[in-house]
Amino acid sequence: MILKRLKILALGLSILPFLGSGAIAASNDPLNTACQTNAQTRASAVCKQSGGQGTTNPIAGPGGIISKAADLIALIASVAAVIMIIAGGFGYVTSGGNTEATAKARQRITSAVIGLVIVSLAWAIVNFVINHVIG
Repeated sequence: MILKRLKILALGLSILPFLGSGAIAASNDPLNTACQTNAQTRASAVCKQSGGQGTTNPIAGPGGIISKAADLIALIASVAAVIMIIAGGFGYVTSGGNTEATAKARQRITSAVIGLVIVSLAWAIVNFVINHVIG
């Protein structure tokens, strides 16, 4: 039951970075507003360099959104894996010599460590691709 709730929580939190962060970041940029409203400022080197949009916000682009989403998902999955390792360790300590409980706890710890490694590798691959391909 707890695992199901953690999965639902992780899924719910993973969509937060996609909820309008680019529009909010672009609308609050004073240089962006100045480039759009003032003809003399629009002709400046800063506005021309950024395509008339002022300074670029690292969260506004597709690479920034993907990077923030990957960071958030990796954080949530890592916390869940650490909680599972702790729960498995507690189950292992309190098994009282019961071989079934010991095997179940050992399997939980092993699965959590494997999951932590997979999440770490996936996060590294996503950041590598964003930094070297998109960015």
